[in-house]
Amino acid sequence: MKLHCRWKQLLAALLTFMSLALLSSELLAAEAEEEHEEEEQGHAESVIIDYAMAQQAGITTAAAGAGVIRNAVSVYGKTVVDPRGISHIRARFPGLVVSMEPGIGDLVAAGDAIAGIESSESLNDYVIRAPIDGIVISRNANPGETTSDEPLLTLANYDHLWAELAVFPLDATRIKVGQEVILRTNAQAIRSSIAHILPGTSESPAVVARVPLDNRDGLWSPGLLVQADVVIGQADVAIAVDNRAIQTFENVPVVFVKEGDIYEPRPVQLGRQDDALTEILGGLEPGDQYVVENSYLIKADLEKSSVEDND
Repeated sequence: MKLHCRWKQLLAALLTFMSLALLSSELLAAEAEEEHEEEEQGHAESVIIDYAMAQQAGITTAAAGAGVIRNAVSVYGKTVVDPRGISHIRARFPGLVVSMEPGIGDLVAAGDAIAGIESSESLNDYVIRAPIDGIVISRNANPGETTSDEPLLTLANYDHLWAELAVFPLDATRIKVGQEVILRTNAQAIRSSIAHILPGTSESPAVVARVPLDNRDGLWSPGLLVQADVVIGQADVAIAVDNRAIQTFENVPVVFVKEGDIYEPRPVQLGRQDDALTEILGGLEPGDQYVVENSYLIKADLEKSSVEDND
């Protein structure tokens, strides 16, 4: 009887121990899960930025939506003066230079008096006027000198330039008159289209694509080396974002999406890309507000927070 009671006590103690062990295991698992959740919350992948702060940081957004991805060929060349923008001004009749108004670098308008000449034949003075608007790029006469076959001065108008692009045989069959061109230097870019294609010569097999360049803002000058992206095709896509929006976060491409004052990284699947836009195959919906400019600031803030949490 005593032995039977002892076995019952041992069995009860064993069951109690097993129950406590199981409970302890469950508590440890729950605690670990809670710690993991807290850790994930501590690394919450979002940043709160109010409107004023976003404005100050230069953070701008746009709505995700349809776009056009262009397929382009890159070629190179340089800017040259439009021949119609050069005027070599000579005296109509031989004579003595009585006056010469503009100097090198001076701007003149069409119709301005630029020189006075005393004719050797009639001994009468006549005035030479500027035929075009332009800047004086050379001056070859001064008062008291006699005229010669050499121009008195040369005017240049740079309002309209040309880009002459070398297109080698590999790409020549894909380049056509009328195609859109994006011209670039280190400082600026401009859109135009191919106006002429000149054949190659015995000295060079490259054909020359000539592209007019509107330079009325004066940002371009002759002799600049340029890169040109010639658009040879394009595709309409359902969702495209500005290339500046794409960042790499935790080793995946992301776009930072804005909801109210909350900015969070959204992993995205990338498609085709051109110089301006990237197709988004997954991760964004039409109308989503995404960060265009200075998205790297948000990325840096998240990475900084992650490092601080790990410390």
